[in-house]
Amino acid sequence: MSDGNLEKQLPPEKDLSTTGDKKESARKSLFGNLNEDLKQALNSWDTLSEQMVHKKSPEEEQLQEVKRLLGELQSKLKEFGE
Repeated sequence: MSDGNLEKQLPPEKDLSTTGDKKESARKSLFGNLNEDLKQALNSWDTLSEQMVHKKSPEEEQLQEVKRLLGELQSKLKEFGE
């Protein structure tokens, strides 16, 4: 075999320093994106938590309605008793 044929059969050499840099850059990009997503999720969680602090559960709303109705009934009973 001649040297010309041997060169054609070998794959081209890769520069490992640029490949490592590309991998490192991709890794930093991946972690940067992940970090940004986590920050957004935390901000959303904080916003939703603040909104839900003042929201009453269905049971609490029902209890308030029962208290209101009992108050109305009590005032009507007082009127009826007089």
